[in-house]
Amino acid sequence: MPRSPGMEINGLPAHPLLVHLVVVLLPLSAAGGILVSTWPAAQRKLGLLVPLGAVVGMLAVPLTTRAGRDLARHFGNPPFIAQHQNYGNQVLPWAIALAATTTLQWLVLRRPRTTTSRALRAALGLAVVVSAVGTVVIVVLTGDSGARAVWGSR
Repeated sequence: MPRSPGMEINGLPAHPLLVHLVVVLLPLSAAGGILVSTWPAAQRKLGLLVPLGAVVGMLAVPLTTRAGRDLARHFGNPPFIAQHQNYGNQVLPWAIALAATTTLQWLVLRRPRTTTSRALRAALGLAVVVSAVGTVVIVVLTGDSGARAVWGSR
C-alpha cells in the first residue's frame, strides 16, 4: 500500500493546491500595498482589500509549508527540493511583515489627515513598499525553485 502524502484535499496532495493561495494573494496584496502607498486614489478604492488579502495569504503560508513538508516526506525528502524548502521557510516572515504593515497603514489612513503626520504616513508607505518587494521576491524565488524541482530543470 503506497504511503499517503500527508495533508490532502479531496484525495490530492494539499501542497500544490494551497500554494495557489500564497502565490496569488501575497503578490496581489503587495501590488495593492504599493499602489496604496504611492497613489492617493488607490487608498480610497482598495481600502480593506489589501490588508485582508495579505492576512489571508499570510495564514495560508504555514498550511502550505506543512503540506509541502508532508509531500517531501512522502517522496523521501529528495535532495533536489532543498533549495525550494529553504526559500519556502523564508516566506512566512515576509508575509507577516506585509500583513502587519498593510494593516497598520489601513488603520492610519482611515483616520483624518489632521490627526496623523505626513512623516508617519510616509514611513508607513515606505515600510509597506519594502515588505511588499521582499514578499514578492521570496515568493517568486520559492515558486521558481519549486517549479524547477517538479519539472526537472534542477
